[in-house]
Amino acid sequence: MELATVVHGLSLDATLGDRTMTLNPVAVESPRGLLLLDVGLPNGVADLAHAIADEGRWLEEAWAVVITHQDLDHAGCLAAVVERTDATTFAHAADAPYLEGELELAKSSEERPMAIEPTRIDVRLAGGESFATAAGPMTAVYTPGHAPGHTSFYFPEAKLLVAGDACNVVDGELVGPRESATPDLETAWDSVETLAGLDVERTVCYHGGAVDAGTERLEALVAERDASA
Repeated sequence: MELATVVHGLSLDATLGDRTMTLNPVAVESPRGLLLLDVGLPNGVADLAHAIADEGRWLEEAWAVVITHQDLDHAGCLAAVVERTDATTFAHAADAPYLEGELELAKSSEERPMAIEPTRIDVRLAGGESFATAAGPMTAVYTPGHAPGHTSFYFPEAKLLVAGDACNVVDGELVGPRESATPDLETAWDSVETLAGLDVERTVCYHGGAVDAGTERLEALVAERDASA
C-alpha cells in the first residue's frame, strides 16, 4: 500500500506465541535504493521479501535497514536481511547493545524468554538525523518509553509519521501506547506529546497500519491523558 509517493506500507501476517497479528513495516524509495523501516519476526525474511515484491520492488534493493526499536517483532529477522542484502543498519544508541547481543532483550524474562540473532549496528542514532529519500527528507524523532531507544520517523514534505509502537491503530482509530507492552508509560506519553508537535496528516503504526490522522488527534490524545492523570 502506498502511504505517500514512493513510501510503501508493507503487511506481514505473523504469529507470536498464541497471538496472531499483522505487522506493518515500511519501505521507502531513496536515491541509493530501498530504505526499510523494521523487518519483522525471526524467520520472517521470506514474508518480508514477498511483501516488498507485491510493491514491485525487491528486498535485494535495500541499502539500509532502520530499526525503530529492539522488540522481537520489529528486529527479529534483521540478521537474515543483512546477510541477504549487506544493508547498512541504523538504530538508536540506547537499543544498539540489545541488537548486537551485548544485552538481553529488555522485555525478555524467565516466563517469556525472547532473543534474536545478534546483528551489527553500523550507525547509532541519537534523534534529529535526516535521511535523503525520494519523498523528501526523513527525520529521526527519538520517542522512548516503549523501549529505551524507540525512534519514530517523520516525512515533513508528505506530512507523514511512521510512529513504530509509540502509537497504535485500533479499529481504524489512532490511539496511544499499549500499556501492557510499554515498560515506561509516562515517558511513552511524553513521546506522544513530542509527536503532537509535528505537522502530521497521516500516521502509520506498526500495529494497526495507516490512518488519516495526525497532529489534531495526537494533541487530543495528550489532552485526554493529562485530564485523567
